[in-house]
Amino acid sequence: MKRNSCVRLRALPLVMAMSLAMVLTVFVTGCSSSSSSSKSTSKKASEKIELVHKGKLTVASDLANPPFDYMEGTTKKGFEVELMDALAKKLGLTVNYLNPMKFDSIIPTVKQGGKADVGASNFTITADRKKEIDFTDAYIDSNQGIVTSKATASSVGSDVNVLNKSGVTVAVQSGTTGESWVEENLPNAKVVALDDPISALSGVSTGLYNAAVADLPVMQYEVKNSYTSLSVAKEIATGEQYGIVVSKDNPALTKALNKALKQLRKDGTLSTFEKKWFGVDYEAQSASAAATSTTTNGDAGSVVVSKATARPNEDGGDRVIGGINTRLTWEATTKVEDGVSSVTLKLPSDASFEGSTTKVTVLKGLTRVNIDGKATAKGNTVTIKFASPIPNGSLLRLEITDMKFPNQGGKYQVTGSYTTAAGVKGTLPASAKIKTISNTPVQQIVMWLDGQPWVTAWNSVPFLNMFFKPQLLVTSFVSLFGGWVLCLLIVVISYPFAIALGLLFAMMKISRFKVLRGLASIYINLLRGTPLFLQIYIMFFGLPMIGINIDNNVLGVIVMAINSSAYQAEIYRAGILSIPNGQYEAAASLGMNRAQTMFTVILPQMVRRVIPTVTSDFITSYKDTSLLSSVGVMELMMFSKNLTTTTGNITPYMAAAIYYLIVTLPLIKVVSIVEKHLADAENGVGPRPRGRAAKRVEAAEGEKGESAEQDAEPKDTSAFEALAAPFRSHASQEA
Repeated sequence: MKRNSCVRLRALPLVMAMSLAMVLTVFVTGCSSSSSSSKSTSKKASEKIELVHKGKLTVASDLANPPFDYMEGTTKKGFEVELMDALAKKLGLTVNYLNPMKFDSIIPTVKQGGKADVGASNFTITADRKKEIDFTDAYIDSNQGIVTSKATASSVGSDVNVLNKSGVTVAVQSGTTGESWVEENLPNAKVVALDDPISALSGVSTGLYNAAVADLPVMQYEVKNSYTSLSVAKEIATGEQYGIVVSKDNPALTKALNKALKQLRKDGTLSTFEKKWFGVDYEAQSASAAATSTTTNGDAGSVVVSKATARPNEDGGDRVIGGINTRLTWEATTKVEDGVSSVTLKLPSDASFEGSTTKVTVLKGLTRVNIDGKATAKGNTVTIKFASPIPNGSLLRLEITDMKFPNQGGKYQVTGSYTTAAGVKGTLPASAKIKTISNTPVQQIVMWLDGQPWVTAWNSVPFLNMFFKPQLLVTSFVSLFGGWVLCLLIVVISYPFAIALGLLFAMMKISRFKVLRGLASIYINLLRGTPLFLQIYIMFFGLPMIGINIDNNVLGVIVMAINSSAYQAEIYRAGILSIPNGQYEAAASLGMNRAQTMFTVILPQMVRRVIPTVTSDFITSYKDTSLLSSVGVMELMMFSKNLTTTTGNITPYMAAAIYYLIVTLPLIKVVSIVEKHLADAENGVGPRPRGRAAKRVEAAEGEKGESAEQDAEPKDTSAFEALAAPFRSHASQEA
């Protein structure tokens, strides 16, 4: 029996090793086979609609964009809410809304699957987002609106450049086309990205921000119903289109929704919803604009170029970098009675339009004209032929994604030509110069990663691609650095003030005076008993209403210092009360008054005892700075949130987590070391001396032992010496 047990014990490691090998094999096989099985999975998905819950269309939304989607009590209302109900009904399903979530988390939620089938929160269809998820056909056209106070609305409406100045603050919703428009058209203004347009409007109404830019229908609705002291100063013709977000792994659902959407457009349901919620039939307006007739007088007319800008697709800073994929946006107003049938854009010979995609937007005023175009790229030129002529007086916008400027930095102009519907050719005037820089080391690393087989294999695993995409991780580290530095500065600057305030209120809390104790209790309990998020909102939106306007970063320091001081006060109070009463009695016996006792005896001992707790509180405050992103402070989480919203990928959040760990892990280690040393000191235990110090200690102990032995030995003294010894000792003491 014992022998069999021994055999089993000896075999146990082998069994465990085999089990571990099997688990790893299954895991690796699963990861590696994900690409090989993608075809069969895709085929299955194309044949059958995949739903999170059978018979239900599960929708993710922030429900914070009236009149599109919002909560009225516990009831969901809005244009998109009714649209989703109608679409689900066409599919024989019922709608199931998830609890409201933040705008930047909707696309990742839909992409990862398992929680939501679709995302509906007036998402603008963009090339960047389409890399991560699919969109249905557009269900509505929209534009952007600039909201200001009524006092400044007239000046902004006549010239939007009054906002393009240093010291002007413009609030936007994070990751939206409104944010992109402000960054490209108001580069000198300070952009504050917030979670939702309501926060932006609140900031404008209190005087915290000069203007807010967001979806025009939302701005018009809110100004009319809630923020009546504000005004839509200018309507910006962006011609964007909203679509429903669907996972790329569920093409059958996208196809079914497109079919249902087409039916709603055909039977007039979509027009009915638009007239109910917006008071306008956008479907009829678009059809009317598209029906604009053209002449054939053979005149070339002219095309007035109003804009040419470029920006990186994947964030690598706020500069345009040569040699990497970039998005070029070109705008012009047509003054051709025959209409424009094609446009050719040209850049210097080292530039390239090969592999690019072109989005055509045509606007008559604020109304989008649905005209498709076919782009043909050849080296440094791209020609777009339109399905029907661009009407006279229209705004033509071309967004060319994945084109490249020359590798070397410089200033480049977009030139080219156009052809009228009558076949007459004209020359495009040169655009404003676009400044670019040469390729950066960071982008060279990204380009190197793009060509690595292991990166391709890594990104083929959905989880790894969503959370740890190598290319995005590299660019995120660079992009988030400024936010990390600001995060550190806020907590480092605020903490000395928090310590001073905390010590003051700790002393007040243990004071003999009842009034001081009462004030300290109110201060501490009020701050500890309410969320930091609420305190931030009160400070940021409340102070401007009473005429106190402070820079956001400075206000962030003040809020963090005040909040932390309440916790510091309790830490110091507990530390002071932990000192034994005997210390006070000993100090009093030496003639010290209360103040002397506190500052020379009690507080030094208290400091040693509270160091670990104070360090832990510092770590908490460092992480709590992330809440400042809710009011537009451009700290670490705000940068990562913007990147996540733009890319639809969670990797920027992982980069932010690493930045947090760079500070917190060393501090946690320091706390554990300090706690151990303090515990050893309390218990009379310390590190053993080493080297020469150890020899000196041994020598001292040896001398002490010899002295003790000599004292213990009886001495042969005379009676006279024995009697005289006390007097001799007394005399020496007096001397």
